[in-house]
Amino acid sequence: MSVDRTEVERFLKNWANTKSKPHFAVLIEGRWGCGKTHFVTKLLEDDAFTDRKPIYLSVFGITDIQSLETSLFYASASTVTKTLHKGVGLAGSIFSGALTLGTGGILGGTANLNKVVDAATSQLEQSAKNMDGALLVLDDLERCQIPMSELLGVVNRFVEHGDTRVILCANTDDLLDDHFIAFKEKVVGHSFLLESDPESALASFVAEITHSEVSELLLHYTNDILELYDRSGYHNLRALRQFVWQLASILEKMKVEYRQNDKLVQNLIIQFFIFFIEFKLDLSEETSTLTPQDLLGRYDKGKDEVRHVYEFSFDKDKEPTPKQRVFKKYEQHNGIRAVITVQQWISILNSGVVDALRLNAELAQSDEVAGVASWPSWRRLWHLYSWDFSDDSEREFWSDVEDMQSQLKDGCYIEVGEFLHVVGVSLMLADHELIDQTVPDTIAAMKTYIDEKFVPQLTDERCRGVSERFGRHLDSYDGLGFMRREDDEFKEVVEHLVKKMDAWHQNWLGEDAGKQLLKFLTEDWIRFFGNLTVINHAPEQRYLNVPILATIDAATFVDVWFSLSRHDERLVVGSIKDRYEYRSELLDSEGLWWREVQVELKNRVARSKSKPRNVQINNLIDHINSTIIEKWELRQFEELTNGNSTDLSWMTRKRVNSQ
Repeated sequence: MSVDRTEVERFLKNWANTKSKPHFAVLIEGRWGCGKTHFVTKLLEDDAFTDRKPIYLSVFGITDIQSLETSLFYASASTVTKTLHKGVGLAGSIFSGALTLGTGGILGGTANLNKVVDAATSQLEQSAKNMDGALLVLDDLERCQIPMSELLGVVNRFVEHGDTRVILCANTDDLLDDHFIAFKEKVVGHSFLLESDPESALASFVAEITHSEVSELLLHYTNDILELYDRSGYHNLRALRQFVWQLASILEKMKVEYRQNDKLVQNLIIQFFIFFIEFKLDLSEETSTLTPQDLLGRYDKGKDEVRHVYEFSFDKDKEPTPKQRVFKKYEQHNGIRAVITVQQWISILNSGVVDALRLNAELAQSDEVAGVASWPSWRRLWHLYSWDFSDDSEREFWSDVEDMQSQLKDGCYIEVGEFLHVVGVSLMLADHELIDQTVPDTIAAMKTYIDEKFVPQLTDERCRGVSERFGRHLDSYDGLGFMRREDDEFKEVVEHLVKKMDAWHQNWLGEDAGKQLLKFLTEDWIRFFGNLTVINHAPEQRYLNVPILATIDAATFVDVWFSLSRHDERLVVGSIKDRYEYRSELLDSEGLWWREVQVELKNRVARSKSKPRNVQINNLIDHINSTIIEKWELRQFEELTNGNSTDLSWMTRKRVNSQ
C-alpha cells in the first residue's frame, strides 16, 4: 500500500540518525519510473537530513563483486572511501574473499540467509566496521547481474556487523528470487511502497531548468502538463523528467514573442508530450510498434511540408490501430495539426537537437502565429458557422468563395483529402444558396473536375491503394471532418472519384508499373524482389497480391534478366518462387507468363552459337519448371477437382523443356 512521502522522509531521518544500531535495512519499493531514485537522492542532497556520509550507487548492470567494489569506490568521492580502499581492501575482505567461498558463494546452491549469518568470519566483521557511519543507498536492485545470494550477503554484513545504514531501492515485482524473499524477511525492517507523485516531482524538475524565463513558462503550464501526464496512464516520473528537459530545450530556442503566444505554447506542449511519450519512448505495451517515423501518414513519406498527424479510419468496426489509440487517449479525434512540420518533429525526437532557425521559421507559419490568413480559402469557408460578420469581414468571405472557385477552374486541387474538403464546402454553400450553382449542379461540376482536372494530374503515389483508403468511412483530412460526408450527394461524388482513380490505377498497372518494376531488377535488387515477395528491409511491398509480372513483355524481361551477372541471373527464379508459396492464385495470371518466358529462353538457345551459354539457359528453363510451373499445374488440377474451373487445356499442354 502506498504511503505519504512526508511520513517516509520523517521515518528515514529518525532511522538514519538514531544513536542505537537498528540492524535492519530499509526497502523503497515501486514501479520503474515512479520516482524512487529522485525521492532518495533529494534526501541525500539535503544537508539537514543526516550527518552521515552518503554513498549512492546504482547496481544496474554490475556483473560481479569486484565490479561492485570499483563502482562503490568511485560513487563515494571522499577520503573515507579512499581510506577503505587503501586499507584492508573492500574487495579483498568483503566482496572478493569471504563471499566467494565454495562454488556459489556463502549463499551458493540451496543455502539460505541463515547460512550467511553463521558463516561470518572475524575478517569480514572487521572489514564491515570500516563502513560505519555511512548511509549507503543501493538502487536498481532488480537489474543487478550479480547473483542475488552474493549481493545480499554483502548487504547483510553491513547491516549485522556495523553501523552502516542501508537503503535499498527496487521494483520488487521483478524480484522473485527466493534468496531475496528470505533476505527481506530477515534483514529488511521496513519497506515503503512509493507511487508516483507527479505534482511535486514536476515542480522539482522545473526548478532544475536554469533558463529563468523557460522555467517560469513551465510553471505556468504545470496543470496542462499534469493533465497530459495523467492521460498517459504510465505514472512514470523518469519519463516526465526527460520530457521536461527536452521541452525546455525547445522553448529556449523559441523567439520571445512566440513564447508569449499562449495558444502556440499550449499546443506545442500537447504535441511534444504525445510525440515524445508515445512515439519516442513508446511506453505502452499496446502501442509497442510506434516510432517517430510513424508520425507521418502512410502516403506522406518524403513530403517535407506535412503538418498534420493523422490516421484514416476505414472501418469503424475494426480494431483501432496503435496510432488511433493514442489519438483517442488524448482526445485528438481528428488527428493533430502540428505547430511545425512533422519532419522537424521527427528530427527533434530522433536527434534531440533543435535547429533554432528552422524552428522559428516554421512556427511563423503555424496557425497559432500566422492565423487564419495563412489558411487556404476552403479552410476558412469550412468555419462558416463560427465566422463573425460583425467586423465587416463579409467581403473577405465572398473573396474566399471566389478564390476557391477560381482554383477549381484552374485545377489546383490535386490532393484527395483537400479536394474532398472543397466538395463538402461547395455542397454546403450551394445548399445555402451562397453560390450560383444548385446542389445538383455542384455534383455535376465536381464530377467534371474529377474527369478533366483531377485524374489527368494523378500520380501513382497519390493513387496507390485508393479503393482501400477511400472506399469506406473516410471522415476527415488535415484535422477537419468533411462537411456533408454523411449526405448522399457527397457520397455520390466520392464514389465517382474512387471509380475514376481505380480505373486510372488499373491502367497504370497494365502500362507503366511493370516497366518501372523491371528497372529495379538492375538498379535496386532489394526493391525489385521486395515488391514481389516478403523479404527483410524491403522499402516497399506494392505487388505482393498483384499479378504485375504478367504485364511485362516476356522478351523485354529476358533482355534485362540476361544483363545481370551470371551469378545474379541464377538467383532470380529462386528469389521469386516464394511469391507463390502462400499466394498461388497469382499463378492464374502469371503462370502463362512464365511459360512465355520459357519460350523466349528457348528462342535464345536457338539463336545462340555458344554451347556453354546454352547449357546455362537450359538450366534456367528447368529451374522455372521445377519451382514455378509445377506449382501452376498443381494449382490448375486443384481448381478442377474443386469444381472451380472447367479449363482442361493444361492437361494437353506440353512443358517447355531444356531438351
